[in-house]
Amino acid sequence: MWACAGSPSASSPTASSPTADCSVAGENEQVLTTMESWYYWYQSLPAGVNPASYSSPAALLDALREQPLDRFSFVTTQAADQSFYGAGQYVGYGLGFSLTAQNDLQVLRVFPGSPAEQAGLARGDVITAVNGTPVPTLVAGSQLDAALASPSPGASVTFTYTDLRLQAHTAALVSAVVTQPSVERVSVLGVRREKVGYILFNSFITPSTAELDQAFAQLASQGATQLVVDERYNGGGELTVAQHLASLIAGNGLAGRVLGTLTYNGLHSDQNQTVSFQTVSGALNLDQVYFITSDATASASEFVINALTPYLKVVTVGASTFGKPVGENGFNLCADVLYPITFKIANAAGYGDYFGGLAPTCAAADDPTHALGDPGEASLAAALTHVETGSCGPGVAAAARENARREAAQPRQSRRYAWRQLVNAY
Repeated sequence: MWACAGSPSASSPTASSPTADCSVAGENEQVLTTMESWYYWYQSLPAGVNPASYSSPAALLDALREQPLDRFSFVTTQAADQSFYGAGQYVGYGLGFSLTAQNDLQVLRVFPGSPAEQAGLARGDVITAVNGTPVPTLVAGSQLDAALASPSPGASVTFTYTDLRLQAHTAALVSAVVTQPSVERVSVLGVRREKVGYILFNSFITPSTAELDQAFAQLASQGATQLVVDERYNGGGELTVAQHLASLIAGNGLAGRVLGTLTYNGLHSDQNQTVSFQTVSGALNLDQVYFITSDATASASEFVINALTPYLKVVTVGASTFGKPVGENGFNLCADVLYPITFKIANAAGYGDYFGGLAPTCAAADDPTHALGDPGEASLAAALTHVETGSCGPGVAAAARENARREAAQPRQSRRYAWRQLVNAY
């Protein structure tokens, strides 16, 4: 199996062995050895690196990565990796957010049953202080991640925030195991003679295949003739799930056709693969599909959009995606797992150079004053306008300017882990 940010299968190459040295120096040596063999940009690795001089495998990886393209290679624990990609679980508070122009935290997601939901936080709230320290101060001092860290259940944090009515609140949260639903919302919306299916899709993980099958069955039973897949916070995952989603959208008429290609480095060209559309039950057999995107739309999410483009009319609504046309294999490092970039992705037309992100067809804002899935929410409203009229609507220019402002305020190269954090860090 291959992944854009997911867990390895039993057949994935591994770096560890029963006799592996699990000291920091030992793990660092395994990182260097693995990178010299499997890293997609192995020929650009710096010379003369002494792995023993780095404090951790992550620190060594930072020194080895290809700049500025590689914002993606990472090290995590095997336990955390298996929990999230196997069941959508992580330890945290259960919310995702973005920085406002004032460097406060605007809440974009609150997961069902999470400590954040139980404390009363909701989409659209603005967190102004964490543990009494203003968020802009934490941002300026590069202390925000540490203030929000929850390495194990039972960590506590106090948020000062205002709601959409500008009412002030303080909430104390205790971290716990949070389950992020893969398919969070499914509905059918009426637009003139069309029935537009809507799926809020959060991640490409092991439970996703069954959840997508159920979602598409629901849409088919309700007579959906158009589809909007909301991937604005979907940071990717397993490419096998992306293959399944693309097949559900396009239908069995494309079964066996090329969906995409994976190209490894010259040392492992025997691993190169062609990914094809599958025969699946419950496909909608569409010739047009809409995706809602943002700068947190990454990896397998982008793969689906790019892979469908040679075959279907693909309309993207929102902001440019993160820009990750590469993927990883997992290599075990004792209790940790190393995910270096090992392959490059392209669609059937050979296109895969979107490190700058996939630009939207229709620029639109992520509108936290409305719930996700609400037809009045700006991005979904723009998609529905395009369904109805075939054009983007009058707000596209203003939305494009705002998206450009956000991009300038936080350049893409500074957001190496932004999409992962939004999906599953807090």
